[in-house]
Amino acid sequence: MLKLDLPTLIFEIINFLLLAVVLGKFLFEPARRLMRQRADEMESTLKQAAQDRNEAEALRERLAARLEGAEEEAEKIIRQAREEAEQQAWGILHQAQAQTEALRAELRAESTQERAQAVAENYDEMLDTIIELTALSLKGVVTQSVHDDLVTRLQAHVWELGQTDRQRVETYRHTMAERQPVAQVYTSLPLSKEQQHTLADTLSALVNRTLTLAVETDPALIAGLKVRLGDSIIDHSLQRRLLDLRQELGSELQRRLRA
Repeated sequence: MLKLDLPTLIFEIINFLLLAVVLGKFLFEPARRLMRQRADEMESTLKQAAQDRNEAEALRERLAARLEGAEEEAEKIIRQAREEAEQQAWGILHQAQAQTEALRAELRAESTQERAQAVAENYDEMLDTIIELTALSLKGVVTQSVHDDLVTRLQAHVWELGQTDRQRVETYRHTMAERQPVAQVYTSLPLSKEQQHTLADTLSALVNRTLTLAVETDPALIAGLKVRLGDSIIDHSLQRRLLDLRQELGSELQRRLRA
């Protein structure tokens, strides 16, 4: 039978309690403080990480908004520049027309054939200079949109022929009846595949047979197209407009000299 010594038991209990107090104060309490400190540090780190993530997301949204705004502004600037260039191109052409009209008015103002003849001595040179300078100015500012507009106008002109000038349509068809089904197309700027397809369909309808296109680039046209169907020419280019202006004024001069 186990014999318990009460004083010894009490002494052991007291020693255990003292040990527990010592361990609690010098071991467990620092450990608990360290654990609380680590927990606090981890909580602070998680809060900072969440804050950094929120700030990064906000920064990303601001950058995305700025990028979107920059793209819209760039597109606006490009669109405005294109519109200004188109307006400048048409303005130069109108200016040339105004200058030729001024020369025409000058001829009309001449009261005698002698004075008209005196003007005519320098007239051709002046007119050629105006046309050449206008062509150079137009080449510097003409845009793809101006070219595309003239291409569209040529196609519309061809379709209108079927309603307004059947005799001319028959002339085109007769011209191409015994020739190779090829339309020679001269363009100031390259044509897109869609433009080539539409133009081929339009010209095929005009001559009543399927045509293929032989396309060549000719910068001298400035903008627009010139189409050869056999011996016939359909010219919708800025170069043609300038030549027409030159011809009109030449005719006016001849009329004045004969008066």
